[in-house]
Amino acid sequence: YHAVDPLEMMSRDVAVLPLPLLSRVSIAEMNSYMQNVLLRDTDQMSMAHALEVREPFLDHRLVEYVLGVPDQLKYPHSPKQLLVESLGNLLPGEIVNRPKMGFTFPWSLWMRRELRGMCEQELNFLSDSGYFRREMLSQLWQDFMVLDPRTTWSRLWHLVVLGRWMRTNQIH
Repeated sequence: YHAVDPLEMMSRDVAVLPLPLLSRVSIAEMNSYMQNVLLRDTDQMSMAHALEVREPFLDHRLVEYVLGVPDQLKYPHSPKQLLVESLGNLLPGEIVNRPKMGFTFPWSLWMRRELRGMCEQELNFLSDSGYFRREMLSQLWQDFMVLDPRTTWSRLWHLVVLGRWMRTNQIH
């Protein structure tokens, strides 16, 4: 019995398509990361908040058309140039020409507001467990709450998650 690697099979199938390289990459992305992560997560998060989400650039006619566009038109000088040019003056220059930026969840803000009670509960659990020095955990939380730049949200979040895991698994 030989196990089939679906990603290997898909990449092999996509490689022989008579399409430009960037279109083959796009097909591989659509059949893997976009489908299995991006669309699934968007659907799950939108349903959790009763939001209706549409992906206008996934209209099958548009996708079919763009897959046939030569690579040199898709990426002549900058990523997404074809998309930007197709929108004409609908996009302001300050949006088009700004530096690339990632998206970061506002964990720091959430931990100080909506998640504050849970964070304090789990940190208190760790303090009471005897595995951690109470004064150190307390100082870390206080530093975080007064926006001390040396105490980032990620430094505390790991402890909050550990506290939740230990409490859930009854590790005292």
